[in-house]
Amino acid sequence: MLILALGIVSCKDNLEESPYSSLSKEVVFKDEDGLNQATIGVYQAWTAPDFVDISSRFILTESGHRYATAGILGSGADPYYRFGHVSTSGAFEAVWSRFYKIIFRANTVIANAKLAVPGEEEEADPYVAEARFLRGYAYFNLVRLFGGVPLILTEVTSLSDEDIIFAPRETDVAVYDAIIADLNFAEANLPDSRGGAELGRVSAGSAKAMLGKVYLTMAGKPLNKTENYQKAVDKFAEIVGPVNEEKYDFELIPNFADVFSLDNERNREIVLSFGYFVNSSNPNGNILPFNLFPAGLVNGDEQTNYGLTYDFYKLFEKTDTRRPFTLVDRYVFTGGARAGAQEGDSIIYNPTIGNYIIKRTNASLAHDDFKYGIAYGKLARVPRPAGAAVQGYSADLIEMRFSDVLLSYAEALVETGKTALALPLLNRVRARAKATPSKATAAAALRTAIRAERRLELTGEMTTVFDIRRWGTLQQEIAAMSEDQIVDNVLIPYSPRLELYPIPQSQIDANPNLRQNDGW
Repeated sequence: MLILALGIVSCKDNLEESPYSSLSKEVVFKDEDGLNQATIGVYQAWTAPDFVDISSRFILTESGHRYATAGILGSGADPYYRFGHVSTSGAFEAVWSRFYKIIFRANTVIANAKLAVPGEEEEADPYVAEARFLRGYAYFNLVRLFGGVPLILTEVTSLSDEDIIFAPRETDVAVYDAIIADLNFAEANLPDSRGGAELGRVSAGSAKAMLGKVYLTMAGKPLNKTENYQKAVDKFAEIVGPVNEEKYDFELIPNFADVFSLDNERNREIVLSFGYFVNSSNPNGNILPFNLFPAGLVNGDEQTNYGLTYDFYKLFEKTDTRRPFTLVDRYVFTGGARAGAQEGDSIIYNPTIGNYIIKRTNASLAHDDFKYGIAYGKLARVPRPAGAAVQGYSADLIEMRFSDVLLSYAEALVETGKTALALPLLNRVRARAKATPSKATAAAALRTAIRAERRLELTGEMTTVFDIRRWGTLQQEIAAMSEDQIVDNVLIPYSPRLELYPIPQSQIDANPNLRQNDGW
């Protein structure tokens, strides 16, 4: 820093440069168009090119349970799926940084929106509502991952704002209160639904759905605020049913696979998603197909680092249309010869040996020195666009679907003693999948059925670990794991500290007011 300062002093006094990488708020918020662009920038923060945290967020929310195991090329989820992670593990810093980048941008819009519409400040409210929804959702992810975190709700305008930059951790209750306040404002100031050029932006329907999910989460562990089950019921009731679904433009679309099609993105089942558009300025796109698809499914060079066990495959009925789309148990190899396979080879998963087999040679695909699982396939199976990086796919990142709303609503109804109302919601999801209707009626049986259905319907959609934590079933999940699903056969035993991830050590080191989670 001293060398840099001396260099600046020695420069000519009349040397001036125009900043091309940023704009002042007076320029950005000079009119409503600028405000709109700044608001879109908050959405963009969810999908910015530094894509590693997207893969990391998948790992943190979808590994570490009885059905998670290694992929064909090993396990990118290691050490997370065997609970051997530490506070310096890179995934924590990656997701933490992404969420606070989103919060930073949202705070800037919230603080300056009214500058764009002087004398007509109420016209800024819908944009503020969007920013507050996106901020609230970022905090909803943070509190479920790490517990209480620094609550930064004002704009950072200078490095001298140390009381904001070095904010201490708040309680998880305080964070949830802020989330609810943000979503309530969004619900009151957004249109019921979106269409046309605005399709994909959040709506009052999105806010109601997310509020219901927040209440449901608060009713479970660790808060155990069971009065929130009724709040969840009340909120979900506002968006479920023929009249409400028409009003808020929601639907359980008939064909499960169509939900994820590139030709059908932002369909009526999508409550919240963030768009990926691979182009010359962003060749990276969505990394998840590259990380999750089996090698040769669409391009030939996929790097499968996550798998699901054959026991999970067996949970699905044979008629269930979700099974062949969620789990790629057989496919035709595409792309150049690799991992022992050639273009056109039939690849079939063999559960006896725990490997994919190349039918032509009867040899294992890639590896036979360790067992690995069936690859996850619940994404648009479309080759990456021409010119994209190897990890660059255009599939949107789906954050919440209407089937999640139906199953969450059913769960809240069970917990408030309304089991007769819950069963039709469960069976609506099962009927779409061509699965046998559930006949559970008693609360305990229906609770078990709904939890199992969430696995079948939502695995891989960044819900699994959050469900396990709020249900308080992590200890049972670890007890149900076997060492042969761990590459090095070492499984860390259950400890209460595993109910939360550690605060990234880099943040502890940078902020003297942060304290680490217990046990880490």
